[in-house]
Amino acid sequence: MTVFTRSFFTVLSLLFIQHLSTAQVSLSGHILDNHQQEVSDASIRIQYMADTTVKKGQNSHQGSFHFTALQKGLYELKISKTGYVPTAIYIQLSGDSTLTVALQPYTEELSAVTVTGRKKAIEQKPDRIIFNVSGSVTAQGGNALTALSKIPGVKISGSDIGLAGKGSVKIMVDNKMMDISDKNLTNYLASYAARDIEKIEVITSPGANYDAAGSAGIIHIITKTGKQDGWSGAVQGTYGRQNTYNNVNLNGSVNYKKDKWNAFANFNLKRSKELMGWIIGVQYPDHHWSLNDTGIYRIDDYTATTGLGYQISKNSQLQLSYHFGYREEGRNLNGHDDVKNYITDNASGRTDSVIRSYAVYNPIAKTNALNLHYNTKLDSKGTTLSADADYFNFFRTDYSNFKGYTQIPDLQSPESNISLFYNTAKQNILIYTAKADLTLPTGFATWMIGAKLSNINIYSDALYYNVLTGNKVYDSSKSNIYEYTENTQAAYIQGSKKWSAFTLNAGVRAEYTTVKGHSISLGKTDKSSYIKFYPSVSFSYAPDGKNNLWLEYNKRINRPTFWTLNPYRSLLTAFAYYDGNPALKPEYTSQLEVGHSYKQLLYSSLYYRHTNNGFDNLTIGSMDTTLVYRTPLNFLTTSTWGIQERVNLQPAHWWEAALQFNLYYTNSKSDLDYVEDLEGGGQYLSMGNTFYLNKQKTFSGAVNFWCQFPEVDHIGTTNTYNALDLGLLYTTPDKKWTLGLNATDIFKNSAPTYYTKVNGLQQSYEHFQLNRSVVFSVTYQFGSRPKAGTDRQTGNEEERSRL
Repeated sequence: MTVFTRSFFTVLSLLFIQHLSTAQVSLSGHILDNHQQEVSDASIRIQYMADTTVKKGQNSHQGSFHFTALQKGLYELKISKTGYVPTAIYIQLSGDSTLTVALQPYTEELSAVTVTGRKKAIEQKPDRIIFNVSGSVTAQGGNALTALSKIPGVKISGSDIGLAGKGSVKIMVDNKMMDISDKNLTNYLASYAARDIEKIEVITSPGANYDAAGSAGIIHIITKTGKQDGWSGAVQGTYGRQNTYNNVNLNGSVNYKKDKWNAFANFNLKRSKELMGWIIGVQYPDHHWSLNDTGIYRIDDYTATTGLGYQISKNSQLQLSYHFGYREEGRNLNGHDDVKNYITDNASGRTDSVIRSYAVYNPIAKTNALNLHYNTKLDSKGTTLSADADYFNFFRTDYSNFKGYTQIPDLQSPESNISLFYNTAKQNILIYTAKADLTLPTGFATWMIGAKLSNINIYSDALYYNVLTGNKVYDSSKSNIYEYTENTQAAYIQGSKKWSAFTLNAGVRAEYTTVKGHSISLGKTDKSSYIKFYPSVSFSYAPDGKNNLWLEYNKRINRPTFWTLNPYRSLLTAFAYYDGNPALKPEYTSQLEVGHSYKQLLYSSLYYRHTNNGFDNLTIGSMDTTLVYRTPLNFLTTSTWGIQERVNLQPAHWWEAALQFNLYYTNSKSDLDYVEDLEGGGQYLSMGNTFYLNKQKTFSGAVNFWCQFPEVDHIGTTNTYNALDLGLLYTTPDKKWTLGLNATDIFKNSAPTYYTKVNGLQQSYEHFQLNRSVVFSVTYQFGSRPKAGTDRQTGNEEERSRL
């Protein structure tokens, strides 16, 4: 046991002994609104009526409050929060007590009120980081993907989204897990306007009521919706330059609420041109093999969401929502991939040959999603029942003309060994889910019980035709038709208990999954089934209003995306390809974290993560052939130990800062004899600064910087990479107009390079994460200002992140 650990538990013991020696009775409680949602940051004051000089106060934390060391007798409890009717309660304390207080919102609109303050961009809590998008200068005018990149500790590398030193996460939007592939997910987030987002929660320790997916936790994006009677909404236009290409975006939203009805709609129209690609290098004893894939696409992206809600009774609500998305890349043959495979002699440094392929693509993707949500309060104790039914369909078609050939080094010589193919592809994904959750307060604890059913059906094909002779000749050796089904039944129970200065949340989730993959082309079927249990425990001790100590443990699953399970072979050149793996299995991660926070300003924690059956993409080459392929495999066991420090500062009334530092050590063990074990340290640093440039805080600027130092990632190491972002934001005094100017990744250093060694061959992999951009935005807001949407669970949370 280290000196730090011994000191930590010594402090914990002393605080516990001190509490036992001074406490008499305690009062704990929960503060809810009229929708049974937790009300945070409410002001709470308690006064002992026998002695009016004895007063205590605090703010609610995640809807909870706790007073200790109280004398027995009569007390007055006062609770207030802007936008709610102040509440006063008299309570006779004869022992430790718990109560629930419901705050009622004002029903009358306030007139002639000007709000000059702005939410802090970053709020930090033990189990999550809350990023208030409206309070972030550099997020304005951007999209959901760029907003994620502004959160301390969130790393976006290519299409992978994860947390520094902790691994990958799953993305939820309004409690719907986005079960689409990494690439499709980043495309979706890039089309979603940041202006429509109220806040983003990085949940590092989800309870059993959340889906078990996401090895490092869940990122929850919560959108805006109107809660005041009447109309409200906004429109925004942006113009930007990403690298050397122009991008334009128009988005808007409207909300309407009247009596028992409420309706909302938003849209986003985006036209852009993007540079995509990656580089793979393999070092052989006598030559260097390098594959460069560069794609340039013109993209049209349209999304729209609409919904209608009805208050059935005082305690029951019903809501129906629909989402549509359309994305087309490469219209009018403007999109293409140019792949060059260079073979370079080590001794002379001369390029011996170039294997090249050029393909023109035109993928079109459509998304349709439907959600029906019902919520009701069953009794005066706070028993609630919510249910969701979800339908999700992702349909993508693609055609391409593929040309492969070999050239000598100058790339100007006559082409030889030409191959010409015409390719069509289709992917149709259907997901049906049903879910129910019951919240049951009792005298002993508050319980949550729930169940979920999901059914996934996928059809995909890729058909190749040889057109070298001028006629289409079907090539069965390269074509693929694949069908996939997955069924999961899940159930969970979770209990929450608070007494004195202690809070305990514990639960377990069970999931039974059956999987069947059938390759029609190969005539092969793969089946599997498994049942797994996912426990989660969080324990906290708050001896006073300043300090909080916590301990958290959970186990989670990371399932392969549906595309990686498809045995389809994707050609890059005549000597390079991607290969799916239908035998790929999920990986499982257990994580433990212990920490301390002080005044919601300083957060310190120690954490440990262990992953079994881990999978990763391997680039495989061998000494006796120039053929190189890339495929996903289960072969890793990974352990990570780390320490994390987060701090919120306000050096001056016009300056707010948020800092984070991670220091960790990773040990990766390989089950493959041709892949060596690897271990080493890593560090991550981020600094976010917001400067208010006038007294009214309507003109502000920001400087954000993060740096990832070399680390062990799966079975490879990375270089140092970083990003610097700058921003300016001006809002008119009437809050109707907002102007923003933001520069992202100014020095274009945010793309990592990964180094691995497979079959004794040193390799490198670099994704073109070319995020350098300058964006100017103009926003006009009308009607009542929108508020945060209701945080609630819906049905297909976990499935849609894997398409």
